[in-house]
Amino acid sequence: MVTTIRPPRGGRAAFLGGLLALFAFAVAQAAEVTAELDRERATVGETVTLVLQTDDPQQSLDTDLDRLATDFHVVDQRSETQMSIVNGRQSAMVRLLVTLEPKRSGRITIPALSFRGGSVTQPIALQVDPAPELAPGELPPVFIEVEVDPQEGPYWVHAQLSLKVRIFYQQNLTEAAINPPAPDQASVRLLDEVPYQADRNGERYRVLERRYAIFPERSGELSIPPLQLTGRLIERPADRLWQPSVRGRRVRIESEPLVLEILPRPPEFTGDQWLPARQVDLAQAITDGDSVTVGEPVTRTVILDAIGLEEHMLEEPAWPDFPGARIYPDQPQGISRDDGQWVLGHREYRYAVVPEQPGELVLPEIRLPWWDTVNNVQRVAVLPEHRVTVLPSAVVTPPAVEEAGALVAGSDAIGDTAFGEARPWQWLSAALAVLWLVTLVLWWRGRTKSPPAPSGPSVGRVDEDALLATLRRACERGDAREAHVNLGRWLRRFGPSVAGGSLVALARLAGDDALSLEIRRLDAAAWGQAEGSGGSWKGLGLWKAFEAWRKSGGSRRGAGPADELDLYAASR
Repeated sequence: MVTTIRPPRGGRAAFLGGLLALFAFAVAQAAEVTAELDRERATVGETVTLVLQTDDPQQSLDTDLDRLATDFHVVDQRSETQMSIVNGRQSAMVRLLVTLEPKRSGRITIPALSFRGGSVTQPIALQVDPAPELAPGELPPVFIEVEVDPQEGPYWVHAQLSLKVRIFYQQNLTEAAINPPAPDQASVRLLDEVPYQADRNGERYRVLERRYAIFPERSGELSIPPLQLTGRLIERPADRLWQPSVRGRRVRIESEPLVLEILPRPPEFTGDQWLPARQVDLAQAITDGDSVTVGEPVTRTVILDAIGLEEHMLEEPAWPDFPGARIYPDQPQGISRDDGQWVLGHREYRYAVVPEQPGELVLPEIRLPWWDTVNNVQRVAVLPEHRVTVLPSAVVTPPAVEEAGALVAGSDAIGDTAFGEARPWQWLSAALAVLWLVTLVLWWRGRTKSPPAPSGPSVGRVDEDALLATLRRACERGDAREAHVNLGRWLRRFGPSVAGGSLVALARLAGDDALSLEIRRLDAAAWGQAEGSGGSWKGLGLWKAFEAWRKSGGSRRGAGPADELDLYAASR
C-alpha cells in the first residue's frame, strides 16, 4: 500500500517552506572542516604545519593542495585520528597535517580549501621574514667541503681517487641527510666516517667527514655532481634556554661540482695487464719441504697485495714456460679491505707443480709490471725463483726396463727363451706402474680438496668452529695479520650482512664500543706488522670483546641506512 501525503488546501506555500527549512537544517548539520597554522610567523627556510580538522570520521579531508604550490613547498603530509568517550558518548577527531615551506618572504595567504560535502575553510595569513644575512667574509652555520686526493693530477683510469666530504655545522643539526657521490662511469665505495672539530675563520665548527673510494671506469672527463645536504638547524636565542615550540630552520646546501680529467693507460707502460696502484707487493708460500719425489706435487701460493685497487681488479701474474713439470692451478681467493682512506686488495693464487723427472725443480721467477700512481712511473714487482730437489721414484726402475728391452731386442732363439723368462717380471712391473699411477691420482684428488694452508695470510675453511679456533690462536700469539685475515673471513661467511665484509663497517655498526676499539687497533697493527711475525699487538682484548659481542647476539643484528647522518650523536 502506498500512502501519499498531500499538503492541506491553501497551505502549499507553507509546506514548501517547511521542506526548505529541513534542507537548511541538514546543511547546517554537515561536517565542518577547519584549518589553522601552528604559528603565525616564520623565517625563510623554516617550515610551518597546516592542520585540517573535522569531528566526523566519515568526512574526507582530501583537497587540492596544488593551490599552495605557488607560495609553498609541500614537504610532507600525514593523517591522525583521535577517539574519545565522554559520559558514554563516543567522539572522534580526524586531522590532516601538511608541512609547508615558504618559497619567499612577505605576507602569504593560504587560500580557502574546499572539501567533499561542501565544507570550505577560511583563508589564513602567514608572515614570512627573510633569512638572516651573512656579513662579508662570514661563513654560514652549515656548509660542505669536498677534497680529492691526490689534489692535483694526473688521474688514471681504474686507479682509486680518495674523495673526502666534510660537513661543517655550528648549531644542532637534526634530520640531516646527504646523498652519496654518484659520478657517471665510475664505481663508489664508502670507506669511513670520522667526527671531529675544526676552526674556520676563527669560528669553531663540528665536522663529520666521510671518505669515499672512486674508481674511474673510462678515460675522459669525470664529473662528480654536487652533494646535497638537507636538515633542520636548531638556533636557540641566548636569552632562552628551552624553546619546545622551535622546530628549527630547514636548510638545503650543496657542494661545488667536481670535474676531473681521467687519463688512459700511458703508452710507455709495457705490462700486459694495466695495474695502477700506490703500492704492489708479491709474496709466496711453498709447502712440502725442500725435496720431493717424481710425481709428488709442490704447492706454490702466490700472494698479491695492492694499495688503491680492489681484489677483483687484480689479475693473475703470468708464469714463464719451464720444462720438466706440469702445473695445476687452483681457484683464486681474495678479499678487499681498507685503511679508512685507501682500498687494500688482497688475492692468492695457488698452484700444484708436479715434477716429471728427477733432479732440481726450479719454480721460476715471476715479474709483474705495475704503474706507480704516486710517482707516475712504471715499476716491477718481482717474486724470486725457488729451487726444490726432486728424487727419483722408487716404484719403477728405468735400468731394469732397459735390460728387459735389450733381451727382447736380441736374436730369435735367445729372444724366445729370454722373453719367456722375463714375461712375469714385465707383468709385475706393469702392475706396479698402474698401481702407482692410481695411487698418485687418488692422492692428488684428496689434496686438491683440502690443500695445505701457506704460512702467510690464507683463505680458511668453511667450518665456523675451526675458523674461530684459528682466529683465537692468532690472537693469543699476537699475530695481527693472521687475526685480521681470519676475522675478515669469518665476517664474510658468518657475520651480519650489513657490514658488507668490511672490518671498518663492522666497527661502525657493531654497537659495541669495546669491539669497535679493538677492531681499529687490529686494523692499524695488521698493516704495520711483518708477515708471519709477532708484534706489540695484544690480541686477547680483541678475542674477549669479539666473543662477548657474538654470544650476545650482535652478529644477528642489523643497522640503518648508511646515508642517514646522526650529526648530534657523532659530535658528542
